[in-house]
Amino acid sequence: MLLFSFNLLYNVLYWTKELFAIDFVHLVATNVFPWVLYGPILYLYVRRITFNSNFRWLDLIHLIPTLFYLLNYSPFFFKSSTNKIEILTNGLLGDFFIWPVPRNYIVLIAIMLTYSFLIYFNFIKGYRDANKKKWLSWLSFSYFGYVISFISYFVLREFGFIEVHFDYFISFFMIFFIGLVAYFGFLQPQVFEGIPIQAISGFSKYKKTGLSKENSTALKDSLIDLMQTEKPHLNSEINLSSLSEQLNLSRHHLSQIINENFNTNFFDFINQYRIREARSIIKENPEISISEIIYTVGFSNRVSFNKAFKKHTGLTPSQFKMSLEK
Repeated sequence: MLLFSFNLLYNVLYWTKELFAIDFVHLVATNVFPWVLYGPILYLYVRRITFNSNFRWLDLIHLIPTLFYLLNYSPFFFKSSTNKIEILTNGLLGDFFIWPVPRNYIVLIAIMLTYSFLIYFNFIKGYRDANKKKWLSWLSFSYFGYVISFISYFVLREFGFIEVHFDYFISFFMIFFIGLVAYFGFLQPQVFEGIPIQAISGFSKYKKTGLSKENSTALKDSLIDLMQTEKPHLNSEINLSSLSEQLNLSRHHLSQIINENFNTNFFDFINQYRIREARSIIKENPEISISEIIYTVGFSNRVSFNKAFKKHTGLTPSQFKMSLEK
């Protein structure tokens, strides 16, 4: 949002000609940095929400495009304000780039599209937490709309279908993105952690279930007690119906309790307990094989176990075992 706001400010300064005045000339060409940072920042945020993974030193690789442009534009950036105005007046800005990029917008489009596809195919597509997926989908597709507007503008301008000043529709998508995030953020800041959108948008699928929010919260404690004492999650055949029977609840009421109090669905709720159990077993007996753990904690195959383990810990089972040896 901060980068979008800067981008909008830059556009205002550009079209009012203030950008080329002595007070603001140092901002010239800095609009490229938001363009190359939008994708990486959103990518790392969505990864954090979906896999609960922290920032790693290896993630600095996402800053390579930013560093490239910073280095490439540095001969111009370090000029004085009067020199910059002279350079711009004479149309010599391109002469001060270390590596001239004839079709710079093509590189920027490639970066934006790459991150759009990475976000969708790595995190959004196939993600099973419906609550978080709805929020992340809104966020990601709003950004994708901005990318499409960016591409459309430069392609149409390249072929002479529109004039330079038609870039205002890119600004529209930036404003839409800021408005979307601000709307949900002001109403409920926890939305940034992936809480259900319906919890803040005035709509709830549980309004007519007959289970009040107070009763739902009270029954949460009974559910937690059951999970800790009887450990039904260790049964690979556990499902919403069988667990609701143990609590003398309907399937719909149990689903409501899990959704409203744990901000997740039944599938992920059960897997959280299974992975917690798996971590405890590994810590107590590091020599135990992964295959043995899989069936002990209630999973039926290695693929679903590995996927759930990575989602809830940010590490593969093997990586987790190795971290304990350090």
